[in-house]
Formats: sequence, structure tokens, C-alpha cells
Amino acid sequence: MNCELSLRLQTCLDALHPLQSIADIGTDHAYLPCAGLLRGQLKRAIAADVGGGPLEAAKATISKYNLDDLIETRLGSGLSVIKPGEVEGVVIAGMGGKLITSILEADIPLAKSFNRLILQPNLDANVLRTFLMKNQFEIVDEKIVLDEKKIYEIIVVQPSQTPVVYNELDLEFGPVLRRQSSCKVFEERWQKEYDKNNQIINQLPAHHPRIDALNHRQSLLKEVLKK
Repeated sequence: MNCELSLRLQTCLDALHPLQSIADIGTDHAYLPCAGLLRGQLKRAIAADVGGGPLEAAKATISKYNLDDLIETRLGSGLSVIKPGEVEGVVIAGMGGKLITSILEADIPLAKSFNRLILQPNLDANVLRTFLMKNQFEIVDEKIVLDEKKIYEIIVVQPSQTPVVYNELDLEFGPVLRRQSSCKVFEERWQKEYDKNNQIINQLPAHHPRIDALNHRQSLLKEVLKK
């Protein structure tokens, strides 16, 4: 029996290797931990959600695959449902970058107790990266995928014993992603924004208050797109 995953969730699951015990925060239907257990990629998991409805859906999925003894469900907010040392890693996927930031910020020592965190912000990835830098979390890997016509970034993080320093391009576009030699999804995403910004600039009066900010953004995009 297999549990099919979207490309987004499959990428998050693969990024956990070689960890064997994880907590999936905001698990919804618990597809990721179920797939990880069924494929032998994980040995134990906690599936947590702040909503009673999603957690009931998670329990149904877990029971469907007869994984009740290997996946524990917990109702609660963010990392508050986990104790230090219970699991090796954490997945927080499918939320805004600001919400993920608030979850980590609520208990930074606990967040730093995990060997690895897989973070998948739906938006505001730059806000999340800024928080990670300021709180000494190192971004060790990043992926970008096109899944069901939507683009997702997956950020793989480890706590660091030394200061972490990223420049503006790193924070906006990803310290790993922007240095990859060729990634079609990455290039298409930022090329689309570049072209859209050009259209806006051409339509605005020369002294419009948005012009300076747009021109600065274009300069960043030019550099990351190597124009």
C-alpha cells in the first residue's frame, strides 16, 4: 500500500533523509508522515495540527494505512506540542513565511534542539530567511518546485553555533537557490516578476513614489538572473 504525495510534499519528505523520527506541524491529512512510514524513510512520527478538523482527517489517514502505532497525533499550536528530544526533525509546510516565523519565534531554544527543520513557506520566504539569519539558523539546502501550477520553495535549516550572514540577494532569492547553475523554475519565476515590473515602470510617471523601489527591485532581479 502506498500514499501518493504531491511534488511539494515529496520534496519536503526527501529533504528529511536520513532522519527517522519527525514531527509534521500543521499536518492536515498527515500525508507526509504516512508516506514516510510506508516507504521506510521514517520509523516514527508525530502529526500535529492546531485545528480539530484537520487532526481528525489526519487520524483517518493514519488508520487507513494501519499506522496508528507509529504516528501519534497531537492537537495544539506550533511547536508547543513537542518536547525537546522527542524527534530528530520538524516539517512546517504550507503556511505563510510570517506564520512559520512566529511558530519558530515562540520557542527558539526548542526550535534549535532539532537536527533539521524543513520549512516550506507559501509566501514571504524573505521574511523567514531574515529571521533564520538573525537567530543563527543556517540554510543548508533549498529546492524550488512547480506543483499544480504553483511555485513552492523548500528551505532546509540546521541550527548554527556561529553567526549566519546573508546578503540582500540571499534573503530575497535564497542563498542556495540563487547560486544553482541552472534551474528553469527559479529563472521563470523571477523573469516573470522582472517583466511585470518593467510594464509597471513604463506606465508610471517618472517621479512616481514607487519608481525608486521598483528600480531597486529590478537591479536585484537583474543580478540574480545574470542579465
